[in-house]
Amino acid sequence: METFSLTDIKKKNLSDVYHYIYSNPGCSKQAIASALSISLPTVSQHLSTLLKEALIEKCGQLSSSVGRRAMAYRTVPTARIAIGVEILPRNIYIVALNLYGKKEAKEKFNLSFRPSQDYFTELKELINNFLKKYNYKEEQLLGIGLGMQGLTSPDGSKMTYGKILDCTGLSIRTFADFFSIPCKFIHDSECASNSELWENPSVKDAIYLSIGYHLGGAIIINGELQNGLTGKSGTFEHMTLVPGGLDCYCGKKGCAECYCSGNSLLETDMDLEDFFTEKEHGNPTCQKKWEEFLRHLSMLINNLHMVIESTIILGGHITPYFSEQDIDFIKKNVLERSTFQDDTSYIIPGKCRNDAVSIGAALPFIKDFLAGIASD
Repeated sequence: METFSLTDIKKKNLSDVYHYIYSNPGCSKQAIASALSISLPTVSQHLSTLLKEALIEKCGQLSSSVGRRAMAYRTVPTARIAIGVEILPRNIYIVALNLYGKKEAKEKFNLSFRPSQDYFTELKELINNFLKKYNYKEEQLLGIGLGMQGLTSPDGSKMTYGKILDCTGLSIRTFADFFSIPCKFIHDSECASNSELWENPSVKDAIYLSIGYHLGGAIIINGELQNGLTGKSGTFEHMTLVPGGLDCYCGKKGCAECYCSGNSLLETDMDLEDFFTEKEHGNPTCQKKWEEFLRHLSMLINNLHMVIESTIILGGHITPYFSEQDIDFIKKNVLERSTFQDDTSYIIPGKCRNDAVSIGAALPFIKDFLAGIASD
């Protein structure tokens, strides 16, 4: 039978008290004691510890018709901050998340990616200026996640496949040596999936499609990302969709990336906003490309659903541009292709529509802190 020391019990009680306040802001000492079935003196001790560490704060007194009014407590959302960075070919997005995973600050900078020391020196300066601008202290910081367009090692220390940014083999040390806090690379599709799971915790089993300038994806089982043996699970972008079709950046032909990514819609020097503006103004070329895009996406969705029968979440930079008519068009085409004539309600748009990658790059540090509080 497993046994616990007095120290283990104290740590667990401290963690339980913190998490109760985290989930029930404005609660009283008595409410904590009753909910957790621990004594008032024990609760008082842990409240003192958490107040001393500035992880919680008093937030007034609860109303009462008789006797002394009870003090209310809440967590301090900015007691710890995690930084997420989305790295794109020509710019970066930096966000700061509080302990509830909410954005405290966001900045965009123009910075052309190069897998070089000079690039990461510039990136370091931008992040340091960001931290100074918003008065974040070193002791607040949990870590910095870099959302990258490519596959990473399981521990986030190395880019194992980075053809889009030409950064295969890049080590996180090129960046992390500037900082005294944990830093890691995270595949941008994994970042987006992290954001979706945080916003939609009821999702347990799903396929997540990250549809931005590039296509990506993730497999979610029991609420957890499934990375596979070497981190390649969910790379739906390199499934062959059209045999012998268009050239993919990976060196193969006919990959889903060539037909279901934002780049498949664009002409030279055009961005997504330009494309959808033209489409809304009735540009026939853009309208035709969009319909072809939706048909190919429907084919991919049906193929994936045949392999794993679960919810399919449509996320990424293109998601905000989907209209209800577009979703209906996708469902109609999936239904026509489906062998089993399934109910297509399993196809849903993602809830996290803005800054999903930068947010998802920071969230692992928040989750680790919440899971590990009082474990030291």
